[in-house]
Formats: sequence, C-alpha cells, structure tokens
Amino acid sequence: MGVGAGLAVLLLLAVPATAQTPPQASGTAPVPVSAWYLGGLSGAGQVERTGPVAGVEFGVRLRQHVQVVVESGWMADIVTRSRIDEVAAFADYVARTQGLPTTSTIEGPALFAMAGLRLIPDRSPEGVRPYVMVSTGLARVEYKPVFTVDGNRVTGGISLYGVTLGRDLLGTTNRFAYSAGAGIVFGDTWYLDMGLRLTRIHTTDHPTTVKRVVIAMGRRF
Repeated sequence: MGVGAGLAVLLLLAVPATAQTPPQASGTAPVPVSAWYLGGLSGAGQVERTGPVAGVEFGVRLRQHVQVVVESGWMADIVTRSRIDEVAAFADYVARTQGLPTTSTIEGPALFAMAGLRLIPDRSPEGVRPYVMVSTGLARVEYKPVFTVDGNRVTGGISLYGVTLGRDLLGTTNRFAYSAGAGIVFGDTWYLDMGLRLTRIHTTDHPTTVKRVVIAMGRRF
C-alpha cells in the first residue's frame, strides 16, 4: 500500500472516532485527561529518494478533543527528480564543452518547524486513539550539489566551467510549509504514535511534497 493510500485509510479510521468520546467500560475507572504531552519523533520522508526524519513534538489540550500541536525536526533529503535532472544537465554541459568526464549529485536536507491543530479523543478505555491533524510553518532547505570533473570533486567552483547555479539548486532558503496527516496513538501515560503525514514546502522554482511515515514516543502529563 502506498503512503497516499495509507493516509486515506487512517483518515477514514480517525474521523468517526474523534466525533464522539468512547464510552467507559462498566466498572472501570475513567482514564485521566492529559493537559499536555511531549515526545520525540522519528520515521522516514520520501520525495524522489527516501531518507530518515527526526525531531520533537509538543502538544497542549485546547478544548475537548482538540489539541494545539507543535513539531520541529530534520529531514535528510527533499530533492525532487526535477532538481536531480537539472544538475545532471549541467554536468552533461560541462562534459561536452570541456571535454572532461563529469558527474553530479545533489542533496537537500531540511529543518522544519510547524504548529497546528489535532483532532483526537481525550481518552479511550482501550488506550487507542485515532487522530487527524493540520499544521503550518517554515522549512529551512539547503541544497548541496556536488560535481566531479575529471576526477576532481567540485562543490562551489562549477562557475569556472561556465555554469552558474541558481537558488533552486545551491544554498539555503527559508520557505513556507504546511502539512496534513492522520495516525493512531497507543497508550495512556506513555504513548506510541504511528501516523502518515504529507508536507508541502514552497521551495524555489517548484514546490516539494514530502510523504512522511512518523513513529513518535513520549509522555502525557
């Protein structure tokens, strides 16, 4: 099942469950409602390639079934196929004009910070709570192209060969980002969060969509 299909399934699971508070099993003590939670997140992000994701998350209960959520983290690589093809075209240009064997690679790690809302049951007798969420924020993306010309590694001096790279392929930029996702939280005081999120970053030249698989662990207070 692809990430998009998995996200759709989690959305279908989460929406009905968040519409009402699960009934308490007879004879059992009610699960306490937490005011806030703090945890660490990990997982993987995919654009053209797949890389690790790591970060932290924090949430505060705003009202019944609604939380304010803040997450911040790092994604190893958000380079699109278009950018990979662009640097490859420049490498081909250098090879043709200079008569030297030339190859290229590009990486695009990113830092992000976003805040939003999460719709989730306050408690569940079974300790299983599905959710949906949306958030907005900023992403700081650094594009790091590397060219190898005649066996020599070139990172910043490709202009010596008649090539000038723009902001869409070189350097650091801050861009608006927004995200939507769904998942399931297991546990009460200590929790495990497993979910899927789509993050859209308005990167230079064309936007970047990151499909994220999230695994988070933390504590509710």
